[in-house]
Amino acid sequence: MRKLLGLTAFFGVALGLSSTASAGEVTRVASSAEEDNPFDLHAGVAYEFDFRRASLLREWSANGSNRLVRDLVYTQQRHVVTPTIEIGLYHDLSIYATMPIIASDNRSYELDQSEGDDCIFPGDSNPTGGLPTCVNKSNSTTIRDNILPANGWDALERGGAYEQFTDPRDELIMRAPVRRGIDQLHVGLKYGILNQEKYSHLPNWVIALEGRFAVGKAMRFSRDVDTSDPASNHYVGRRVHELGAWTALSRRYRFLDPFFGAYWRIGLRANKTQFENFPGQSEVNPPQTMGTYFGTEIVAWENPEKVQKFSVFLQGTAEFVTRGRAYSEAWEILADSPALVGTPTPGQTQCNVRASVSYANANLDNPDGYLDAANQAPNSGGCIAHSGITTVDNYANFGMTVAFNFWMGKYARLNLGTHLKTQTQHFITGANRGDASRTGDPDVVDPNSADVNPVRRDVIDSVGRRYAVDNVFNAVAFANFLLTF
Repeated sequence: MRKLLGLTAFFGVALGLSSTASAGEVTRVASSAEEDNPFDLHAGVAYEFDFRRASLLREWSANGSNRLVRDLVYTQQRHVVTPTIEIGLYHDLSIYATMPIIASDNRSYELDQSEGDDCIFPGDSNPTGGLPTCVNKSNSTTIRDNILPANGWDALERGGAYEQFTDPRDELIMRAPVRRGIDQLHVGLKYGILNQEKYSHLPNWVIALEGRFAVGKAMRFSRDVDTSDPASNHYVGRRVHELGAWTALSRRYRFLDPFFGAYWRIGLRANKTQFENFPGQSEVNPPQTMGTYFGTEIVAWENPEKVQKFSVFLQGTAEFVTRGRAYSEAWEILADSPALVGTPTPGQTQCNVRASVSYANANLDNPDGYLDAANQAPNSGGCIAHSGITTVDNYANFGMTVAFNFWMGKYARLNLGTHLKTQTQHFITGANRGDASRTGDPDVVDPNSADVNPVRRDVIDSVGRRYAVDNVFNAVAFANFLLTF
């Protein structure tokens, strides 16, 4: 068996694990057809609990100034089980596959009252004379713009989804459906260019190609849970393929095993996706992702004869995600909102948003009727519901990992640890106005013309109305078990 050299939580694809499942060996390769090693097979399973919390901010324009103000707090809790397998094909050449299975995915939204007892709401006396410091139903811009109804929405209360948050003091304003299933299958081919075990003066160096293929059904969102609760409300698939490459290096020196790696992936729309591609749409595809990680494994105790070891693993990560269309933290707030109806053929048809909102507010018992109301309004037609997918701006992720690694003999390894991550502040809505060259003045996007970007919704995409994400806290606790034969 190949001696395992260096561990990295973030880049678990070396093991076939997801990036957050962690504790995948950076430069390990299952190798076969060698004189003392005819065949290698590595198989394992990982479990992770993923907790994520972030502030959803909203632009506020007043008196000629534009700034970000508090609005909502997003919380997500996800349990994931990830089986993986790697098979040696030849000398330092292997193929691997992994499939993260999402056992449950729970999301909720609260009005931002993070100041606690120090909150100042509209109408409260403010000794500093400033603006309110916390959000309730009277000053939430999401409720003001009819993106959410005044009493919120609760997917976990079938038969009374619109009746759960009627108290003006309620902090919780929306609970999303529980989702579970499979998003992608990860498959890769990796090759060990250099191997320290064979050539002690050289480092370990691995390169790989990887494809992450959409296999799960596209998650959609409908507020009609009282009567139908469609199955797509519980899917987790994004219907996004990702193709990419990665490389990793490590070199053991006494009790230290430092490592470094880098990766790149491009996102592509799969079939049966929610990612629209209407005529005149300016941006279509999901973003690209590129990143690097570095760290070391510190070997605290080792018994080479019995292949036993205890070590501490430390890692830092940095990742950049380009602008693109994506399921953002706010997508379930925006999807199926009567305030976001629109037409895929601007210039040919128009959509009466006022009629849509008016009907929805007066008929909470018929959450699907707003589309008919909009299409039947005077000078209106061709209206469709909003998918919730938006244009997300560039942002960076930064993280650190601490883990404990146990080699329990020749065939078994156990890794336990946590991964902490945050993001830079970035806008999650902001589709551009469109393409002025399609008709008329090439320097001006003419309203109600084919120039207009068909996925743009002024209420969330115009400067002064956009949503942004900030104060992201992401913690992942993980446990990985690997068998090597």
